[in-house]
Amino acid sequence: MKQTIAIVEDDAQQRGYYAEALRAHNYRVIEFDSRQSAIDAFSNDLPDLAILDIALNADVGGGYEVCRYLNEQDKSLPVIFLTSRGDELDKIYGLQLGAWDYQTKPISLEYLIVRIESFFTIKQSTARSIDEKTSDDLKINKKSMQCFWKEIEINLTPTEFSILIALLDAKEAVSIDDLIKATKQGVVEDNTINTHVLHIRKKFKKVDSDFSCIQTRYGFGYQWSCE
Repeated sequence: MKQTIAIVEDDAQQRGYYAEALRAHNYRVIEFDSRQSAIDAFSNDLPDLAILDIALNADVGGGYEVCRYLNEQDKSLPVIFLTSRGDELDKIYGLQLGAWDYQTKPISLEYLIVRIESFFTIKQSTARSIDEKTSDDLKINKKSMQCFWKEIEINLTPTEFSILIALLDAKEAVSIDDLIKATKQGVVEDNTINTHVLHIRKKFKKVDSDFSCIQTRYGFGYQWSCE
């Protein structure tokens, strides 16, 4: 039996559709149709990954609250929003809450399985890494996935953390294609990388309004440069 995946979805037919496919890949699947039932279960035992719809019956933002709860318990726990709400603001808000991914329905089962497997690969590769990076203002611990800027912790999602490490490891600018590879997430759109970098910058600027170390190399990618 592989890892445990929680599906929080109020539509029983859709929930069963995803659950059956995941069980066919030997994942243990637990199902919930409401925010409260999910959080009650998670208070006793966290899943290894969660797939969330946003609207849960009359609870229009229930999935957001489940994501918030999971991120507070373990920010390295992969959360995927799978929803019919395709508005860009919904996507941005979901990622800001700590979700690893945001997909709009319908989505192919094959693609969903690939995304899930890639997220578990990220968790495993991060756990094996114990390197630390330290500079005057920046401190990184890969093992704990912690980032500190001027002694204040920057709460990055695992995908954001992977992108930051790729920028820090490179002496020159890093292409969008290489940043996509760094996420270890298979198929990723260029705009998704741009959105992640935007969120990283905002999180640093929240701590330091003068932060400008992530430079855009137009038509190519990004570079870490604090000069």
